[in-house]
Amino acid sequence: MAKAVPAPRRRVAGMDLVGLCRAVDEEFAVTGVDTPPWPDPHPGGEVRDEEYSRCLEPAKYLVLAARAEAWTRALSRLGLAEVETVADPAAIWRRAPDVGVSDAVRLHPVRAHAVPLVFGFSAIDKVPRTVLVVGAGEPAVSLEQLPDCGCDACDSGSADLLEVVDEVVAAVVTGTFVQVDAGQGREIVCTGDGWSASNWDASGPPVEEALAAARAGRSPFRVVRGTAWE
Repeated sequence: MAKAVPAPRRRVAGMDLVGLCRAVDEEFAVTGVDTPPWPDPHPGGEVRDEEYSRCLEPAKYLVLAARAEAWTRALSRLGLAEVETVADPAAIWRRAPDVGVSDAVRLHPVRAHAVPLVFGFSAIDKVPRTVLVVGAGEPAVSLEQLPDCGCDACDSGSADLLEVVDEVVAAVVTGTFVQVDAGQGREIVCTGDGWSASNWDASGPPVEEALAAARAGRSPFRVVRGTAWE
């Protein structure tokens, strides 16, 4: 599995990502005021056995919802999207995420042919909105779930989480993301400069070939992709 290299601060398809990310940071100064960052608790890579299968401070992950709210406010303020509070958050997905989504916000881009962005929220240890699912499309496909694992052993600090949020959302907003669904759990998600694949084995085409076919509109599989929002 390979992960994309985050590179959100550049101009893509005519979009000024520097200005957009600055607007997100401005909103985050407000939405994130009660969700402080934290450093990597394992800078040396050492994990204690008791850290597995526990999360002593699930509320710290509210920073994810705060960042999603910052993106929502920025995209709305800049006139790039209209915001919908989803009435039935379980019904908007093509395939249900790995966690039960209790509430969700869908951002409809103003520009034609761009696909919606979805922020879905779930809970760690019954603390609402501590899990963020980022999706795209209508119905939505899940592109990222954060934290991937909420246990203390897998915690690498808030900076890593927020970087992934920004990377995935920027890929949707710039139209650079591609999701390929070959069925039976076989999936590729590309968010710009790299990709991640699940259950993609030798029975299918190489990942890069599958992505090229999807971008060219000739994939035999189900594909979700869009255009830039600006």
